[in-house]
Amino acid sequence: MRIAEHEKRCKRELGKPFTKVHHFLDQFASKYCMSMAHRMILHHRLGVEVVGLEFGPDAKEAARLHIRDDLWGLLPTGPEWFLAQEVFLPKSGQESSMEADMLALLGYAPDFSRTWVTDWHAPMFKCSCGFKGPTLDGVGQCPWCAMPKTERFAMLLRNLQSP
Repeated sequence: MRIAEHEKRCKRELGKPFTKVHHFLDQFASKYCMSMAHRMILHHRLGVEVVGLEFGPDAKEAARLHIRDDLWGLLPTGPEWFLAQEVFLPKSGQESSMEADMLALLGYAPDFSRTWVTDWHAPMFKCSCGFKGPTLDGVGQCPWCAMPKTERFAMLLRNLQSP
């Protein structure tokens, strides 16, 4: 969906266009050659929390609308969901740059080198930390709980768990 369409939808649903939010969410589109992979960075619930930190709590609903419009009504928990969908995988050579972008904004990045469960019919893993999504093949553990927490990532997780 184009920025103008996101703005129009927000104006209709929320009373204002939230232009800066839409540009923020799509800031990596041109860097990653307009591929679907750019959505892995901020098009999820953690990204909504980042938008809330950057633009205030009112902007979070605009972010949710934007993401659902781009992802066929879905609002993934985090970037791991995208790693399980081939259409969203970054092009070869983009992984380290994408990892750096995620580290800067989210305080962590998923392991691009591992194989993620890709069966749409596989049961989704749910954890008390707020993670809901695919796991690494052969690993029955939450990927968020298994990794060391940066201060920013820990804060985003707390925000996800609060009402």
